[in-house]
This record gives sequence, structure tokens and C-alpha cells, in this order.
Amino acid sequence: MDRYRLAPVRDARERDERRQRGKLADAAHDAKISEADVQRAADRIAAARAVLVTARTARDALLATGVTPARLVLAEAYLTRRRRELDAATAEHLRALAAHTGRLDAIDDARGTLARARADREVVERHFSAWREAQRKLADRRQD
Repeated sequence: MDRYRLAPVRDARERDERRQRGKLADAAHDAKISEADVQRAADRIAAARAVLVTARTARDALLATGVTPARLVLAEAYLTRRRRELDAATAEHLRALAAHTGRLDAIDDARGTLARARADREVVERHFSAWREAQRKLADRRQD
């Protein structure tokens, strides 16, 4: 029987599909990591808010007891530091969220590329199947 001439094309399509599956798996793994980063950043925001609430409560308690101006200045400075920490944690969370969104977009792109690679492979497989069927029919006609 005559050798199928497009076997190298079929092999290339199979390799391409395998490579695209690997890229999709890598993108999914990266997204899982970035999701954990987003969660850690959200936890830092919650912790910073809790510390800020504690600092406000402590300052309000000082005000109620008739504190000296020097201690009030220290309490306000501490409160300012806690607000900055909350702002930094919020900014970090937003950066992590943006990175995670980018990774989710990469997953969508990888899915599309994999679907295209699978379609290319299927086209070659259908052609190969039709070629085998034609070769079988040709052999049957030769035998008759």
C-alpha cells in the first residue's frame, strides 16, 4: 500500500496540540498561584483594618481620659502609620487582583489556542481517514 504522505503534518499537529495542552496547564497553575496571592493580600487588608480599629479605639479612650497633648500626638502618629499600612495593603491587593485577572485572560487565550490546535489535528485525521478508505477501496477494486 502507498505510504501516507501527510504523516509528518499529522505528527506536527499532534506535537502542537500537546504543546498547547502544556501551555494551558501552565496558565492554570499560574492562575492558581495568583489566586492565592489575591487571598493573602485580602487577608492583609483585614488584618490592617483590625489594627486600625484597635488604634482608633485606643486613641478615643485616651481622649476620654483627658490625655496630655504629647501622648495624643503619639496616638495620632500611630493611627497615621496604621492608615498607611492599610493603604499599602489595599494597593497590594489591587496589584494582585490585576495580575490574577491577566492570568485568567492567559487561560482563556490558551484554551482558544488549544481548541484551534485540536481542530487542526482533527482536520488532518479526517483527511488521513479518508485517504485510508480510498486506499482500501482502490485495493478492493484491484482485487476484483
